[in-house]
Amino acid sequence: MLETMEISDPDALRAIANPVRQRILMQLAVVGHARAADLAAAIGQPANSVSFHLRVLAKAGMITEAPEHARDKRDRVWTNVADTYSVKGDTPAAGEALLRPALRWTADVFAHGDRDDASARRQFVMTTLLMTKDEADALATEIAEVFDRWSERSLAASRETPDVRRDVYQMLSVLGPRDDASDGTGDGPAKGDTSG
Repeated sequence: MLETMEISDPDALRAIANPVRQRILMQLAVVGHARAADLAAAIGQPANSVSFHLRVLAKAGMITEAPEHARDKRDRVWTNVADTYSVKGDTPAAGEALLRPALRWTADVFAHGDRDDASARRQFVMTTLLMTKDEADALATEIAEVFDRWSERSLAASRETPDVRRDVYQMLSVLGPRDDASDGTGDGPAKGDTSG
């Protein structure tokens, strides 16, 4: 198994952008290998839908069959090809495939984040920082370490206590220099406009 699969192919980008397929990859990471029916029960999706998503993931090269775990030649058991999947920010079509759905989800979190909802923890945090490049690099490393630590922790807990109900939570981090002249809000002067 690969430690990390770098995703750059448009089919693979579309495959991993789908939240049901993300759940399937996560469940396979927890259990190691599974049949479509087992995955369907675990993630609460219809078996025919899960079978479709498994075919998409297999075509994209993100999962593979595990015949050593099959009961017979007709039994299809699936496993991940990598421990983690990574998409580089400069990958063509990554913005369309991944960022647009993530931004829609972020808008929903923002819209519902202040509700008193005991069933789910939602949080939207946005801040502006004045930093040097070295400070920004240090912050980026620290954020990545927190994400990695919690990812490993949640997987380990899921493996140790598989019968405990766990909901899928998602985190999105964006860090980069902000160009005030091109903030995209449309409420400032146009580029080259020196009036006002």
